[in-house]
Amino acid sequence: MHTHLSSPSREVVLGDDQPFCIIGERINPTGRKIFQEQLRADDLSRLAIDVAQQVEGGAMVLDVNMGVPLADEVELMVRAVTMIQGSPTCPCALIRR
Repeated sequence: MHTHLSSPSREVVLGDDQPFCIIGERINPTGRKIFQEQLRADDLSRLAIDVAQQVEGGAMVLDVNMGVPLADEVELMVRAVTMIQGSPTCPCALIRR
């Protein structure tokens, strides 16, 4: 059985007969006080930097976490995924606290 994850420009196939998958997990505000403050202030500028660094580092899939206390996490997730999908990049795995 295979799981297919895709972005506008790439497809990653997961399965026991497939090579390993590198997951970029840096798009996560946990333990990142400045990033949390930026997200609460509706500033997603750091997101573009983190995505670029993850892709340059070899990430095949991006784990996106927008779990920020005192913020509209659903809206942040929608905006983050929309922003990531707007550029040719990796598929996303969505995580909400």
